Amino acid sequence: MKFSRTAIIIVSFFLIIIGGFIISHTTPSMSIRAHIFINGYPIGAFKGTIQVNKGQYNMDKDVLHRGNSMIYTMVGYHIYDRVTGDVISNYKVKKIGFLYFVEDYGEG
Repeated sequence: MKFSRTAIIIVSFFLIIIGGFIISHTTPSMSIRAHIFINGYPIGAFKGTIQVNKGQYNMDKDVLHRGNSMIYTMVGYHIYDRVTGDVISNYKVKKIGFLYFVEDYGEG
């Protein structure tokens, strides 16, 4: 009985972690906010609004279209890179299956 209870707790813990990951990557906006939060900006993750950056997308349209990606920008709150001090505002969001994955993109 004791073994099965600890096994259930461990399996439940991992299911919660995996479920949280999947839920936080189901939309581009939630994926960007999760990326910002995990990179050490917990307040910045909940401030500002996320918008599609059509100008940046049109400049790099060929490369982004082949990679199934879109460029988003955060408006209303500035996040500064700790190393360079530059503003991080553009994010490349790539769709793989039904999940979205984010990386910082170029200069703000």
